[in-house]
Amino acid sequence: MPDSATGTTAWTIEPLYGSPWLVAIAGLAIIVVITLVTPATEDPKRRKWLILLRTLAGLVLLFAALRPATIRQDVKPADAKLAIAIDVSRSMTLPDTDGANRWQSQQAALQTLLLGLGDLGESLQVSLLSYDSSSDSLGSAQLTKGDNTPELNILLESVATLTPEGDLTDLGIGLAGAIDSATGTPLAGVVLMGDGTQTADSANGDQALRSAEVLDALAVPLWAVTIGPPGTDRVARDVAIENVPDSLQLFTGNQFELSFAVKTTGLANVSLPISISWIDLDGKRTEARTRQVAPVSAAETLAVNVAMDAPKPGLYRLEVACPKQSGEWVTANNSQIAFVEVRDGGGRVLLIGGPGRPEESYLRRSLGGFPDLQIDSFAVRRGQTWPVSLEAALQAGQYDVYILGDIDSEALGTQQLQLLADRIGEGAGLITMAGFQTYGVGGYGNSPLAQVLPVQMDPARRRKATPGALTPNQKQQRQAFQIPGPVKPQPTKRNPVTNLGTDPQTGQALWETLPAMDSVNRFIGPKPRSGVDVLLSTADGQPLLVTGSHGKGKVASLAFDETHRWWRVGQRGAVSRFWRQLMLWAMDRAEKSSDSVIAELDLRRFGSKQSMDFRARVQSLTSQENDLQLSAFLVNSDNQETALQVTQSSGPTPLIQGSLSDLEPGFYDLVVRANKPSIEPATVSFQVVDVSREMATPMADPVYLNQLADITTSHGGAAYQPFEMDQLLAAIAEKRLSAETPVIEKTRLGDDPVSGWLVFLLFTSLLACEWILRRMWGLA
Repeated sequence: MPDSATGTTAWTIEPLYGSPWLVAIAGLAIIVVITLVTPATEDPKRRKWLILLRTLAGLVLLFAALRPATIRQDVKPADAKLAIAIDVSRSMTLPDTDGANRWQSQQAALQTLLLGLGDLGESLQVSLLSYDSSSDSLGSAQLTKGDNTPELNILLESVATLTPEGDLTDLGIGLAGAIDSATGTPLAGVVLMGDGTQTADSANGDQALRSAEVLDALAVPLWAVTIGPPGTDRVARDVAIENVPDSLQLFTGNQFELSFAVKTTGLANVSLPISISWIDLDGKRTEARTRQVAPVSAAETLAVNVAMDAPKPGLYRLEVACPKQSGEWVTANNSQIAFVEVRDGGGRVLLIGGPGRPEESYLRRSLGGFPDLQIDSFAVRRGQTWPVSLEAALQAGQYDVYILGDIDSEALGTQQLQLLADRIGEGAGLITMAGFQTYGVGGYGNSPLAQVLPVQMDPARRRKATPGALTPNQKQQRQAFQIPGPVKPQPTKRNPVTNLGTDPQTGQALWETLPAMDSVNRFIGPKPRSGVDVLLSTADGQPLLVTGSHGKGKVASLAFDETHRWWRVGQRGAVSRFWRQLMLWAMDRAEKSSDSVIAELDLRRFGSKQSMDFRARVQSLTSQENDLQLSAFLVNSDNQETALQVTQSSGPTPLIQGSLSDLEPGFYDLVVRANKPSIEPATVSFQVVDVSREMATPMADPVYLNQLADITTSHGGAAYQPFEMDQLLAAIAEKRLSAETPVIEKTRLGDDPVSGWLVFLLFTSLLACEWILRRMWGLA
């Protein structure tokens, strides 16, 4: 800013020691000396020259003793600092209204502003800083009377090296950084550039308001520059596919229902095509279903349910997608992926139950939520003619698992029980539940299932078949073969069937927290044959869950039917997990083999800034393989492999744990290998998605920036658009004029080296000339 032209200049003298009398005496002494001590020559001309030189030297001394000074009084802007904060969050990479992105628009506005500040003159320091979720200084420039372009260009070069990659925008941090940058120096003003969308926590949004109030209290203006288009219905158009499950396990040929949501903004009455496609390991895409959804309001979330058929066995990605709509800027959320494992065969289960048993009702509810299991029921009602007709359901290939509830053997008949035994021998699974009419009491000890079940049965326990409800006397007779409660099942060993948690250790411990059962069947014991295993027992060792095999099929016998008690105390997840794992075991699909690695991820789709834990173990280890070790690797989409840090847990079964974090968005594989080639490695595919709140809000928020600037309106604060930088420069110049302060400049002879040396050289030069002349003329 040029100096004011209203300054005044005055002359004055400041004699040595502040005494003009001392100067007068010194002057008188000089005159006396010059008058009395005359040169020793008779030549009048020479005498005049010598007296002149001495007189001039004396006058120089007298002038120096008077110390003349000039005093200039003027008004200049006070020294101050202008803080400029620019937004470096990822939202600045979004498009702006002029075709460029917001980062480019911000850079252009900043360049106009900085180069314009160079014409405002001295006494102003420009401090530049960046902000996202934190604030950083980019440098400062002190404006002078000369050309300020080089220093300001250095600031622009520091911005050119930046990349907007912050995951959050915190306007409060940006304003606080601007205020802190002026510590010890008055603030001329604060320029806050950005899209104004506060994506950090709301508490930090309050910090922005508090910082603006601090500026108002300091009489400092806040000038806000909004970068990016405002959020209006005309431009804020967006389609987001949400709530697609991250993983599915299906059986080929099964029908399942795929549920997801379509969230729309600014697309009222627009028909949106939704496609659902299978993508195999080779990248081949097959479109399976299409749907049209039509939101009727500006912002709407539509729930969509689509019936799907599982393809042939293999690993797939199931993609739900909507094409980019006109005017839509953010398209990363237009699709979602589910990782799908389709297994051979179907997950078809038939529950053959008796009347009024709550366990069977809760079993259907717990398994009905899994799309990879198809649950059918056949109820043996009171008054039906025995044996009931089940021959069609007992034909080969109809069901993968049969569950027998609390029904007497005569309800099915010998012929149909033989069909059931044949199906088990061929590879189907069988699960028998507890009750008053099961096992030996129900006549199964003399039935074709006697050789199928893994528990011993005494035909002498047989009680009369009762098609109707049991009388109290009949119940009392059967209670002799029950273990009275309270009974708590306890795992006898680690096994996937009895693991109720996300890892074996916590899953086994969960059994202790479950409520006790009123009574359970008293088994004679497991059959003493190979493959029979007791997985659950009472505290004193009575078997409660016995597993085994018959032919190619698997068989499990339960001594209890009260898992519904877990559901009623809030352990619904434990009920569902127990029955699901038992079904998968019965279908021989829970685990692949006795020599494979099992790897688990809590989620198959998670955010790039989220840490995800994984676990891996070797299933069915033999005693000769205790030296096994597991290693985990991360494989990216370019097939580049990176070793992962893992923690090895102690115990007989190798178990490793680790975590995945700080991954870039994309598709990855988690591969876990054992140190023995004979053990099949595990591969778990997953997706890292960009869930940045920055990118989820594509529109700028000029209203919020205006509110912040309005707090300092009384001191000149205001909001501007990027094309209004000339108006902003004028506002800064006007604010600088209002901050002028009186400035007094005094220049005194001898206070600076130049004037001091000038007096000294002039005095010595005069004396030197006088001496030289005397020598030349041969005078004393």
